[in-house]
Amino acid sequence: MVFSPLLVAALLSVAAKAANDWSQPCFGECNWDITSGSGSGTVRISGPQAAVSDITSAAGWAILDCDANTSDQDIRLVCQDPSKGCDHVYNSNAAGTLVRLPKDCGSTPFALVTREWTHQDQSIPAAVQSKISRRDGSQPVVKGMSLATNFADANVTYVNGNVALYLMGSSIPGAAGNFTVEPPTGASATKRGLGSWVDESLSGAIGNFNKNVTGTSPLDFSKDFPLFDKQISCPQQGNVPAFSGEAKVDLNGKVDGTVNYGVAAKGSILPPSLDEFGLFVGLDATITGTLGIDATLTGSISSGQIPLFSVGIPELDFPKILSIGPTFNVNAEATASLDANLDMDVDLAYDVKGLQLFFPPGSNSQAGTYTPGDSNIKLSVSPNVTSHGQVAAHLIPSLDFGISALGGKTQATVNLALDADAALDLSLTAGAGASASTSGNGASAEVGGCVDITSGLNVNAGANADFFSIFKKDTSVPLFQKNFDLFKKCFGSSTARRAYTGRAARAALLARDDGVSCPTSLLGTAESVVEEQVSGSR
Repeated sequence: MVFSPLLVAALLSVAAKAANDWSQPCFGECNWDITSGSGSGTVRISGPQAAVSDITSAAGWAILDCDANTSDQDIRLVCQDPSKGCDHVYNSNAAGTLVRLPKDCGSTPFALVTREWTHQDQSIPAAVQSKISRRDGSQPVVKGMSLATNFADANVTYVNGNVALYLMGSSIPGAAGNFTVEPPTGASATKRGLGSWVDESLSGAIGNFNKNVTGTSPLDFSKDFPLFDKQISCPQQGNVPAFSGEAKVDLNGKVDGTVNYGVAAKGSILPPSLDEFGLFVGLDATITGTLGIDATLTGSISSGQIPLFSVGIPELDFPKILSIGPTFNVNAEATASLDANLDMDVDLAYDVKGLQLFFPPGSNSQAGTYTPGDSNIKLSVSPNVTSHGQVAAHLIPSLDFGISALGGKTQATVNLALDADAALDLSLTAGAGASASTSGNGASAEVGGCVDITSGLNVNAGANADFFSIFKKDTSVPLFQKNFDLFKKCFGSSTARRAYTGRAARAALLARDDGVSCPTSLLGTAESVVEEQVSGSR
């Protein structure tokens, strides 16, 4: 599906007024608005006159018994003012009619009448009795109705016809596209896609679109955490004295940003199905962190992906029709293959501006701008060993948008992940003149070999499940991918330079997971190789 830029306007333009008018009955078509403080939106339903009706006071009805917090239930009601159209619900059969509910009846805006009867309890409260308007003065009959909201239930029938559904919403309170153009009906509806419908509905609102939206949800994370920490009391082995060894990888990470999102959908509520769906996400974020490695043990380690943080973002909920429940998560991961005394600190720093995701994939998704920041690098290694070491660490903030449609008939999660990584490739050749000490780390020699330090950012979106026929599981949207060379330099002899294994060997070495153990030879005292700041504008 290809999305027009007008879809953004549909989701973020300021509505001139609410589409739902509680003073007007819903006969054949109806609108309902989200009015909570966590978002805004409008859903419109339309169908044959017999298929869509109203049991609010706008249609002359008074609800006598109804639980405001229950969706499926039996209620009592009475026609308070026949002149307003109580009889409309009986256009064909009350059973099989989708009705709008009053605010204080039920937990959903609409429900399907599955059964209607004359209730055995004919009592009418005095407050309602005093408002009954009957020209002949007769006592109205109290009715009973069974209401259902699981529209996919096999026992639910649509004898009065199908009911179409059009929906738009935004995470920004007080901002949502208004239905300024009638949705397509009849034969023409089958010839139009979501793009053209949104284009027509929002053509008058495009001038109000402003990318610098201020009403967004903040993203805030800051934490210093160990990804891997293993300590071993190493016994004496030959000329290697006993010592306390450690392999530690930690990451001090920080994410600051803002996000806004919106949705547009088209389909039918009876029978429950969506033909078109679009999720829009706008994101600005700054990702910073420092990767720290301190190792006097040898071997391979892998932390696996570690969840560090998770918090919900205000949801957008059209009850029993469509709900979007976003979560902001931060994960981290580290892998390493170590065979030298190593001490390293390297910074991660990226600024992401103007990212716009349209999902399912469309030509209007925009990667935005990705600006690397300055990075401080410190590296010390033992010079008297032959080493082929690799280290990689990832800080992965992500947004997960849980989507549930039409009473849970179909559910999926759309994920937007920003994977920031730092990696070290190290090749050293043994230097001469190593001398042991009682600490197990005493040695000195000239550093020979090559050091390659990189960072990278990979931004992708994807889905974890099929969503009707609109998108499939594992659908992906690659938005940005780039590696940055922070530092690359060779030292010492030509022999040492030729021993450099390079980035090609990284995957194989990092794939090992042998665990860490005590070294069988002297690692020597770590000596400084690099200590400098690399400009992000390089």
